[in-house]
Amino acid sequence: MSTLEEMLAAARKRGHRYYAVTDHAKNMPMQRMTDAKMLAQRRRLRELADQGRMALLHGTELNIDPDGGVDWDAGFLAGFDICVASIHSHFTQTPAELTNRLVKACENPYVNIIGHPTTRLIGRRAPIEPDWDAVFDAAAATGTALEVNAFPDRLDLNDELIMRARERGVKFAIDSDAHSTVHLDVLRFGIGVAQRGWLTPADVINTWTLPKLRSFIAAKRRAA
Repeated sequence: MSTLEEMLAAARKRGHRYYAVTDHAKNMPMQRMTDAKMLAQRRRLRELADQGRMALLHGTELNIDPDGGVDWDAGFLAGFDICVASIHSHFTQTPAELTNRLVKACENPYVNIIGHPTTRLIGRRAPIEPDWDAVFDAAAATGTALEVNAFPDRLDLNDELIMRARERGVKFAIDSDAHSTVHLDVLRFGIGVAQRGWLTPADVINTWTLPKLRSFIAAKRRAA
């Protein structure tokens, strides 16, 4: 694990124009996150934002509960610049339950990205099997992007699902899922998968300018 300062320095070195910090939210016990710790991180990030040209976004990776809920209420979520929401448990629900769970997460006005949507861990955990077309339709209708997770253990979404989602109007975010500075370089693997799925920069929200990205996020909140 690297410190916040180390992660930001490594991102600046790679020439990023903006960078989102999205630590796991409080319902994932291993993270030991609390409301107070998250707010302290936000304050520190705002201080560090004044020290370089790279814009900083304070976000979180929420946990999608079995019923589709997430860790915090709307009042707390409104303080984040961007929110990812991911399934981290209850992988053996029925396809209908998984579909409803993901659709409900998409319908949350503060969820901007669904992280590692199939939940697969290559060679260790099979992907979940919801009704993907229903999930893609919900993502497109609500303005929720789907992650292309670049970490070699995941590569999630895969190229075939990317193509299906793109055909239904979905946008994407390519993410390193970095927990250490050495992980930032895996982003190229996600880019490769995205290219196999025929994505272009217009499809990928974190290739956009920061004002355009902020407009994408704000539009979903206004529509609620």
